[in-house]
Amino acid sequence: MFDIVVVESEVRDLHLLMNEVGRVRFGDPQKSYADEEELISLIKDADAVVCTARGRFTGKVISSAGNLKIIAKCGSAPNNIDIKTATECGVAVTYTPGANRISVAEHALTLMMALLKLLPQSAGRLRNGQWKGEDFQAAELFGKTVGIIGLGQTGSALARLLSVFDVNLLCFDPYAGEKQLAEAGAKPVDLDTLLAVSDIVSIHCQLNDETRHIVNRDRLGKMKKSAILINTARGALVDEDALVEALRDGWIMGAGIDVYGIEPALKDNPLFYLDNVAATPHLAGWTKECLARESAGTSQAVIKMLKGQVPDNVLNPDYVKFVKRP
Repeated sequence: MFDIVVVESEVRDLHLLMNEVGRVRFGDPQKSYADEEELISLIKDADAVVCTARGRFTGKVISSAGNLKIIAKCGSAPNNIDIKTATECGVAVTYTPGANRISVAEHALTLMMALLKLLPQSAGRLRNGQWKGEDFQAAELFGKTVGIIGLGQTGSALARLLSVFDVNLLCFDPYAGEKQLAEAGAKPVDLDTLLAVSDIVSIHCQLNDETRHIVNRDRLGKMKKSAILINTARGALVDEDALVEALRDGWIMGAGIDVYGIEPALKDNPLFYLDNVAATPHLAGWTKECLARESAGTSQAVIKMLKGQVPDNVLNPDYVKFVKRP
């Protein structure tokens, strides 16, 4: 029987599908597996690994697992896996594109509405015995200008949700085609224009060297003082220190944040102590429906690989050149 390791042990329904090809083991839910030695100890004998964003699959970790054939990631394209080393070791890396698009788009919309309706501040006022007043007025989403950074599957899903609010939809995505923009009903603009004129900015691009800190101190300074920033993509897309400064000093009105530079987020993160922030613990894609889709996708990838077939959604198809033949 093959040895299959599920690092993210909370996703326990995975074993129901994979039991037919191997023995499934789970990681320790108390560990982040950021430490290489801990992860090596967990997967050193594994034939297949299933993960989310937990665990740093460095070159050392991957090359230490001599039996490893596949790393199947639940969710979007990974930034915690050394794909180059995986390829050189003959290890396929797969993901489940689009499985979380509805859940994340809904979450982004929820954060927008929470901030426009002053939900974080309202809870505090009620706890302090305060009521509404002339200085405390919520706002509508209807008719606002919304800028989406990244019009992939999640950004496009958000665009569809926003269509009922009759928003003026802007988009910054150098890779979006005319058909994609037309279907979303979005006007393409450069990033600085999007930031300057949008009432709400929602980030949905992938994290890479080009997009790291795509929203930095300078760009936060270009936004309206009445603007809201939403990030449900990756923490490192935003300069977190600059965002705290912008929120404290009133450069922007508020922020809805689901992802952080360090995860799990530290309890003393200053974002959690600002009343103009709606913060959630990387919850956007953590829905029953999304997890079911991701579990099915990753399980099928593992099953296909261990049965000698080519799995779907392989990020590094060149891995086949380096597979050790019996």
